[in-house]
Amino acid sequence: MQKRKRIKAIIWDLDGTLIYFNIDFLRARHEAIKILKKYGVPKPFLSVEFSILDNVAKSRDYFNTQGFSEKKIEKIVNEVDSVITKVEHEAAQKAIMVKGINQVLEYAKAKKLKQAIFTFNKRKNAEISLRTVNLTQFFELIVGRDNVNNLKPHPKHLTYICNKLKINPSEALVIGDSSRDIEAAINVGAYSIALNTKKPNFFTGESMKKADKIIQLNEIPLKLIEAVE
Repeated sequence: MQKRKRIKAIIWDLDGTLIYFNIDFLRARHEAIKILKKYGVPKPFLSVEFSILDNVAKSRDYFNTQGFSEKKIEKIVNEVDSVITKVEHEAAQKAIMVKGINQVLEYAKAKKLKQAIFTFNKRKNAEISLRTVNLTQFFELIVGRDNVNNLKPHPKHLTYICNKLKINPSEALVIGDSSRDIEAAINVGAYSIALNTKKPNFFTGESMKKADKIIQLNEIPLKLIEAVE
């Protein structure tokens, strides 16, 4: 990792980085698509191959062309969010810790580093998943999709956390397993470590190669602790 400012905080992704959330993404996407179709979104706009965020974004574009009011669009988006939250809640209660990650968290705590989480999940479900694997005590802050309007890789997700932690983004280390995590770090000038968790379609994109360090799943905790150091 290149020599820059000393880090004061680690900002973690949640699913695939700290825990395996084991959310039924296919079911969640089917549920979301069912609602969007109910409001008239044509089939070509929607696919289970797209993330829920992408399906909702395409649907927003369609609703705008149809003259839907912003209030009506938000009502539909909230309806989608409600069914996703339910699927998330079920998964949160069955979360499994990434092997060895607790040793990294203990190390960071001993080094007096602040620790926070930025996630697409709702904060309440993130908290449930952390309680399930007994990791809650390590984190000062959890910022989910219900806490900020613009989610990673948008800079706002990380700058909001940095402001709350009273640090400069250049004093933060972001650790995650997807291009959105690393791109978010790059967008605010934070350090970044990419975890190659072998999750299909996650370890892709140019931004992953631009991380300050890449750690393989079997290199947790030792190599990850070294990288943090």
